[in-house]
Amino acid sequence: MSKHLVFIVLFACVPILGCSDGNNRQSAPPTQTPPPVTPPPVTPPPVTPPPTPVPPVDVSGEWFSRTVNNAVNCGLGEFIDAQALVITQDDSDISLLTSTGDTFAGTVNGDIVEWTGTFDERGGTTTLTSLSITVSGDSASGNADWTWTDGTDSCNGTMAITASRDWAVEESQNNSNPGIADPLELTDGVAFATGTAVTVRDKDYFAFVVAADSTIQVELSHFDLGVSNFDLELLDEDLNRVALSDSADGFEKVEAQFLAGDVFYIVVLPISGPDGASFILSIDAN
Repeated sequence: MSKHLVFIVLFACVPILGCSDGNNRQSAPPTQTPPPVTPPPVTPPPVTPPPTPVPPVDVSGEWFSRTVNNAVNCGLGEFIDAQALVITQDDSDISLLTSTGDTFAGTVNGDIVEWTGTFDERGGTTTLTSLSITVSGDSASGNADWTWTDGTDSCNGTMAITASRDWAVEESQNNSNPGIADPLELTDGVAFATGTAVTVRDKDYFAFVVAADSTIQVELSHFDLGVSNFDLELLDEDLNRVALSDSADGFEKVEAQFLAGDVFYIVVLPISGPDGASFILSIDAN
C-alpha cells in the first residue's frame, strides 16, 4: 500500500469519532418538573358581630297628636286634626286606641314607632300604608302615607305628625257651670284637656274664644267604656245647644262653625258609671 493510500484511509476515519450515529450521541439530561407551589394559607376576614339590638323606648300611656293632613288629591285641601292616643306596649309590640275609637297594631324599634291599619272615613275606608314617627323623650314627630276609597272613587295623601305627652290641660275641678268654665286656648289649631267626673250628672264646662272663622271639631274619649258613659255638647255664648253627641259606642264627636270672636262652651255630661271616671277632650280648628 502506498503512503498516499494510507494517509487517505487514516484521514477518512478521523471524523468517525465525532460523526457517530444517533445511538452514540450523548443524551440530554432529563427535564425536571418543578415542585408544586403551595399558596400561602388564606386568612378569613374577621367576622363582624351583629349589632347589639336597641331596646324599644317606652311609649305606653297617653299621647296627644297634631296631624297636618294633605288631602289635596281628594279635593279636601289641607287640614289639621287633633287626636288623643292611648298606647299599650308589650316589649316591641304596641296597640293604639284613638280618640275616634279606632284601633291599630304596631311596633317599636329603638326610638322608631310604626303602625298601619284602616278606619272608616267620609263614607269610605282610609288605609294607612305607612306611618313612622321618631320619639325623643316626651315628644315625637314623623310622617304617614294613606289611601282612601269608597269602592268607586279613590285618592291618596300624606300626614305630617307631631305628638307630645304634655299638651293636655288638666281641668280645675271647679268648672261645673258656664260662669266658672275652664278657659282653653288653641295652639297651632289644637287643644287638649283631661278631667274626671266627680259624680254622675256633674257637668264639666270648658270655654273657648274663636280667633278666626273656623270649623271647630271636638272629640270626647278614653273613659272606661266598660263601666262609664259620657255625652258631649257644644253651646254658643247664649248657652244655646249647637251640637250634641250621645252615641252608644262611647266615643263622642261634635262639629260646628263659629265666627271670629265667638265664645262657645264644651260640656262633658257624665251619664252613668262610677265617680271619678276620667276623660280626654281633643279640639281642632280649621
